[in-house]
Amino acid sequence: MIAAPFGRLSTGIKMLLILSAALMPLGLIALFASLESAQANRLNREAEARLTASDSARNLSMLISRDTLLLRAAMMQMQAGVYEQGACRRALDMLAAAQRPAVSFAFADPKGNRVCSTAEFSAGAIDPPPSGIGTEVRLLPDQQTLRFTFVSIAGVGSGELPAASLLDAARPRLAEGRYGLLLRQGDATITLASGSGGGPLAQTIRVASPVSNGQLLLELTVTATPIRAIEVLMVLLPLMMWASALIFGWLIVDRLLLRPLGRMQRAVASYEVGAGPLDLPILTTPAQELRGLGDAFRTVTNKLAAHEAELEQGLARQTRLTREVHHRVKNNLQVVSSLISLHARAAKSDEASEAYAAIQRRVDALAVVHRNHYAELEENRGVSLRALISELAANLRATAPGRAHGLAISLDLAPLYASQDVAVPVAFLITELVELVMDCDPARGVLIRLRQGEDPLRAELALVASGLAEEASRGHSALDRFNRVILGLSRQLRSPLDYDPLLGSYAIEISVIPSA
Repeated sequence: MIAAPFGRLSTGIKMLLILSAALMPLGLIALFASLESAQANRLNREAEARLTASDSARNLSMLISRDTLLLRAAMMQMQAGVYEQGACRRALDMLAAAQRPAVSFAFADPKGNRVCSTAEFSAGAIDPPPSGIGTEVRLLPDQQTLRFTFVSIAGVGSGELPAASLLDAARPRLAEGRYGLLLRQGDATITLASGSGGGPLAQTIRVASPVSNGQLLLELTVTATPIRAIEVLMVLLPLMMWASALIFGWLIVDRLLLRPLGRMQRAVASYEVGAGPLDLPILTTPAQELRGLGDAFRTVTNKLAAHEAELEQGLARQTRLTREVHHRVKNNLQVVSSLISLHARAAKSDEASEAYAAIQRRVDALAVVHRNHYAELEENRGVSLRALISELAANLRATAPGRAHGLAISLDLAPLYASQDVAVPVAFLITELVELVMDCDPARGVLIRLRQGEDPLRAELALVASGLAEEASRGHSALDRFNRVILGLSRQLRSPLDYDPLLGSYAIEISVIPSA
């Protein structure tokens, strides 16, 4: 059961399969072991990076909270004297004595007007934070500082921490240059530390941790080397042994089998029917099977030339017959349409004339499908729905009754193709719906839309018109017959018909031919 299919394979493929089966397990074992080790190392480094980022973010949050508490305490001690320059300056002196010189502070009234501030505090107004936030933290990328602001009974307090102070608080327990720190708030960022690459095998691990209840994000970037040199060697050594064995085995097979077969293949591929006997190159291979194969090719090509000539004659006859059938069908449809037109002109009542016109519109719809199908027959692409619906819309406008004279038909059509089995019910469905619009509300026109669906084999056909709404078509005398007809057409298209009675929209999915 297994030897028979294997024996039918070429010698080169047999050699490749045998060597691959013998040596591939070693390479797979080494590869899986190395990948597992690298994956474990990466997971460990990611876990360590998350812990480090969380620790740094917690230190930053504690720094902001501590400076906020000091500023609140100073404002509470001032009480009502917060708007007096003397009391304000004394509070700043107290904060300077209790805090590092790198931190700057400012006091403002409840409207944000600055009362006093340290010399290092940024210029400009101090905006009070929105209500409900408590302490607002904001990045100032231009000044490379972080500003925290809060509102108390005494007024508005604000402080600024420069990037150097933020780095001192958030510095991770990692080697310098192997990490990067970035504070992010929306599009605003402050780079605290820039990491460097770790070599050709290095990968970057990036984690983020929230700061100050999620108002900021601290991003930590760590460089890691997931695969060591010994692991790379363990992977490459079995693969190199496997490649060497394949090369030597392939050279032997190539000299004795593949090159002679290649010369024979080129000779057979360049052979043209009617060019005479097959001219094969002289084969110097010791394989007698190849010489026998060359003789078999000569015999087959002679038979193929004779059979090709018979096929060409049969195809020519079939093409002539197909064209004759299409020509006769087209003439028959024209004769039927002309007979209906003659009877319509001889009708003695408007009702009979309209009945003849309705029948003629359906015959014209079938003729349009047939004509477009015949136009695409040579290229075998199916019926062009865009050309079919456009021509059908022009015919419907031209044959509209007097009450629907000037009916506007808007088209939004994708360049799609369908089989004749789909095109015929589509043409009849459009004819039925447009004819209902002619009877109910032709003044506002109708929109015919064809769009490609998510599935390349499906498309959505929709007709939207105020005359199709339930309120406009409720009193139509032939509404029951109309519903039965479109229900039968939807079944023929093997898809449910979706109706929106308020919008006046009919939509159905149809099968299309995918573009090449």
